[in-house]
Amino acid sequence: MSEPGKFRVLLTYPNLSMMLTPSYAVGLFTSVLKQQGYEIQLFDCTPYLASYEFMGEPLPVTRANKLLNSRKFDALALWGEPKKHMLDDYAKMLDAFKPHAVVFSTVVEDTWPQVKDLLKVLQHYPEVAHLIGGVFTTMAPEMAMAHPSVQCISLGEGEEILVDFCEAVRNGAAPVHIPGTWARDAEGTIHHNPARPLVDINKVIPDFSLFDERRFLRPLGARIWKAIPLETYRGCPYTCTFCNSPRQVTLAKEKGQGLYLRRKTMPNLRREMEIMINRYKPEFFYINDDAFMARPKQEIAEFVEMYRDFKIPFWFQTRFEDIDAEKLDWVVKVGCYRISFGLEHGNEEYRREKLRRKMTNQFILDQAKIVTASGIPFTLNVLVGMPYETRELLFDSMRLIREVNSYDALSVNVFVPYHGTPLREMAIQEGWLDPDAQTTSVISKSLLRMPPPYLQPDEILGLQRVFPLYARLGESRYPEIQMAERFDEEGERVFQALSKEFYQMAYGVEEAERMLTYAG
Repeated sequence: MSEPGKFRVLLTYPNLSMMLTPSYAVGLFTSVLKQQGYEIQLFDCTPYLASYEFMGEPLPVTRANKLLNSRKFDALALWGEPKKHMLDDYAKMLDAFKPHAVVFSTVVEDTWPQVKDLLKVLQHYPEVAHLIGGVFTTMAPEMAMAHPSVQCISLGEGEEILVDFCEAVRNGAAPVHIPGTWARDAEGTIHHNPARPLVDINKVIPDFSLFDERRFLRPLGARIWKAIPLETYRGCPYTCTFCNSPRQVTLAKEKGQGLYLRRKTMPNLRREMEIMINRYKPEFFYINDDAFMARPKQEIAEFVEMYRDFKIPFWFQTRFEDIDAEKLDWVVKVGCYRISFGLEHGNEEYRREKLRRKMTNQFILDQAKIVTASGIPFTLNVLVGMPYETRELLFDSMRLIREVNSYDALSVNVFVPYHGTPLREMAIQEGWLDPDAQTTSVISKSLLRMPPPYLQPDEILGLQRVFPLYARLGESRYPEIQMAERFDEEGERVFQALSKEFYQMAYGVEEAERMLTYAG
């Protein structure tokens, strides 16, 4: 399985079960490591079965159907039966490949428990050095290093850090003095190394060749697509309190690294897309920028002019502040298939004071009309269970979304108090969250313990699943919908009946029953 004489690196990608498209960062690291001439393999945790305590649903992708957040599709037909025995398989790969170094990539707070389990396996291979990187180690380095098995963590971007780490290991040096890392030496001393400059995001083209090809299949709108992720810029110019992207910006400033927000040049984007098309024959580009249109209008015009040569359908997320009719007309003509907008909450005062989002409801309604006129289907993203949120406040969100009306889908998620977010600190100050609490994910029960009349964890789960019903069916149906918030036999019966009605109302009778499949 391994090539004698070559330096071997095992990329390990912790991920929630069946969480769709390949990691862009893993693609970047694959490319960087190949350039070094290393032999590399990938252990992808995505196909492995996980169980989620509160919903009894092992696959997050199927929960999108159950929460009425998408058209219907059969996850098992697309990606196959989920695997079992992840830790046994990890040990088998370590035995067969015999890596000199292991790199845990794209570690987020949701997957940190998985990393700790994998580290238990790795403890049986003391000769193998490891590096752990991702948003979690950047936002909560103390918590990460508190785990006694952790050797080295990356704070910030890893494209250059992992090369320095691997080269140190390859040359027989202890990898404890690498800029951009915290590392534990043989005596147990932790070295807090200085930050390093931000990377040039134009330099590396990702390589997704280590991923199973089924991982490219993604349900979007009314089709299953072979979709490839694309990064056109890194960072976010906004300061939303529920998100830790703004913290990346302030950390870079505090460390003297400069402006975290960087955009790729159009020639480099063209080159990347040409390579992706040649390698993978994608049917769709999934632009994973935080807010794609938050850039100068002239640059959007340049992107459109460049993309005219491709015209492969694409998706992006952005904010209502950044769109106008002309920009939407440009992108729809070159293949924009779908857009997601972060609405998050429907109460103006709450949105302004707690979330730092200053849009008025009227502005949202006006901008939604512009999107509707463009003919581009759009999704609205909503959070439930945020600090200080009451049932009455949440219904403001439902009423606003009902006024928008022309949206194609809703994405409703439970608020997660991630490290690095102001709302987490707010919850801690109120005594609603243990300072050492480690979050799980948007598909799990709320960690906040707020006193009434604020929303309670079980109440939040019920409201999450029926939110689209409240928004779509109207106030005359509220008593019936409220019954469907309950996770008992009667609640399930009502929810199933209302779900069928919802799908027919949202997509039409024929489309409501159609199961999306991949045509190939």
